Amino acid sequence: MQNKTISMDAAHDFYAKMPLARAIPLGLQHVFAMFVGNLTPLLIIMGACGIAGGEFADLQVSVLQNAMFVAGVVTLVQLFAIGPIGGKVPIIMGTSSGFIGVFNSVAATMGGGVLAYGAIMGASILGGLFETVLGFFLKPLRRFFPAVVTGTVVLSIGLSLISVGINSFGGGNSAKDFGSMENLLLALFVLVVILVVKHGCSGFLGSSAIFVGIIAGYIAAIIMGFVLPTTAVDADGVEFTKAWVLNWDKVAQADWFSVPKLIPVKPVFDLRAILPVLVMFIVTAVETVGDISGVMEGG
Repeated sequence: MQNKTISMDAAHDFYAKMPLARAIPLGLQHVFAMFVGNLTPLLIIMGACGIAGGEFADLQVSVLQNAMFVAGVVTLVQLFAIGPIGGKVPIIMGTSSGFIGVFNSVAATMGGGVLAYGAIMGASILGGLFETVLGFFLKPLRRFFPAVVTGTVVLSIGLSLISVGINSFGGGNSAKDFGSMENLLLALFVLVVILVVKHGCSGFLGSSAIFVGIIAGYIAAIIMGFVLPTTAVDADGVEFTKAWVLNWDKVAQADWFSVPKLIPVKPVFDLRAILPVLVMFIVTAVETVGDISGVMEGG
């Protein structure tokens, strides 16, 4: 066999320091990409509990703040490790959409409201402790998680989320113009841009495909606002703003800096929530093994 010299730049060297000119855009891509994935499950679950918007607007903002804050802290712990905690794996930690179905079922069983959300939190705390203990015994249990099992679980969870993506494609569940041609074309445009950049470009640009798609989508939405009607009238004769229209009012009204209130909802420990959530934590443990294995093999 002929020896080959493998050349690795900072993007592939485990201990290398990537220049900030490359690290910052790639880091922003991760943040923007995780924003939707990290917050959408919360919005769906809070909606299922009936505590989204209105009188619960401040609570919703606090929960979303906590989701991003904790995801950032845990991502750093994962990257740099504190003792035995953290695998030094370059992955973004955050919420899992795999729990949406279970949490929606719990909310329906308990009748929704803050109590149901508190039960979901209580069950998640116990589930987190359970998965922490499982982590210490993962090495002997690893033989029960071959690639065919973890791959199938990750594939199944991905397929189960197609409905979430389709809903967003149409403009969102609550959009009065759901499925309109403007919503579908804008979503399709972003998807095409991401695929073209991902598979048609190499190096830094190819790695930033999602970031490029997000920027392209915003630019397209701005242009659409100049050339297309931004409002319509529903069946009751009430005027509404179309889902694809950008609205920066909440951004303008928001504080530049705000410290999130930790644990804004009091945890409730109820077996109706604990039992199904613990089962889901076992499933997501298999998902995590598959995700991290894929990242490590790809890297």
